[in-house]
Amino acid sequence: MIEKFAACGIKNSLASTELYLIAGLCLEAKEFTDTDLIESLKNNNFGLHSRNTNQNHHLLWLWRHSAKQKKIRNDNKEHESSIFGSDFSWDDYFYDTSRGIVVDIGCGCGISLINLSRMNDFSNKNQHSLPIRWHECNFVGADLNHQFIDYANGVVSRFDQDSDKERIHFFYSSAFDLLKALESYAGSIDIIMIQFPSPYIMSSRETLRGNIQLPSSIDACMISKDFLECISKLLERRNTRLLFQTKCEDMAIYTKKILLESGDLQCLPCISPVLNVDDAYKQNQRGRPKRVDEWLKIYPDAERAQGIFWNSRSFLPKIGRTETEIQCDFEDIHVHRFMIASKKMQTHYTSD
Repeated sequence: MIEKFAACGIKNSLASTELYLIAGLCLEAKEFTDTDLIESLKNNNFGLHSRNTNQNHHLLWLWRHSAKQKKIRNDNKEHESSIFGSDFSWDDYFYDTSRGIVVDIGCGCGISLINLSRMNDFSNKNQHSLPIRWHECNFVGADLNHQFIDYANGVVSRFDQDSDKERIHFFYSSAFDLLKALESYAGSIDIIMIQFPSPYIMSSRETLRGNIQLPSSIDACMISKDFLECISKLLERRNTRLLFQTKCEDMAIYTKKILLESGDLQCLPCISPVLNVDDAYKQNQRGRPKRVDEWLKIYPDAERAQGIFWNSRSFLPKIGRTETEIQCDFEDIHVHRFMIASKKMQTHYTSD
């Protein structure tokens, strides 16, 4: 019950303070072994924005809910009346558009941006993985699921300070429309993130396993070739970087290949690279995914997601991880991660 309440993003209200205190006292009376959790509840430090990443089971509730939602295909036409029309102005949504902006395309419930926006100078010094001053940035996310966007903006509306609310906004929009709108953003684009986009159906076996809602081909996914070519041009023009992560090795390889085709971008080497992806799969009790086996049957000589450009650890601070990344950590599912940037950009980062 407490975890579901925390997933609502309610913080510092009289009701939440009393509820968490009672929960902490109950666990203490029952001699519950997790004393850190008890103290977090009693001190009102528990919740959606908790910095104790061992207490983020409430994000698994969000993941379970979002996983049940209808998949939105790239050819969906409902978004054609985009908010990013000719009269759109970033100043209508952000108090200071000279700030750098952090972008999450296909943001889902927006957890990554919401929690990154809550980082302060102290947490930045102790947890940052990228040379980004998160507490000074604006944040924008877009998704084609109305329910996710309403949830994310609802959480933002419960922020204590108006100044925090004026730094983050979520739009019901296609990825293409958001990319076009970003061309007119006054400040720098500090990073663009694509995290766990829906895959396409690899074979009839996936249909039999209940994934019939998935797009039928890569061109029906968000990361179609046209979209990736569009984002590569934006990365080069705006001299910025892209973080990409997925559970599907074939999609990771495809995305990296298309983005690098222009010759204007570079893939950044990692401090903690994946040395052998099959060894990484073996660490999961389920072993190598069936999807990978199917992919390698079709493309036996395919490049693998291993080597200096594939990060074995998250690029993001722990507090900024999505509910899907939390689920992957919880179930020991291997995540394929890489970072691409304009060749003009002086880049560096560390692994968290």
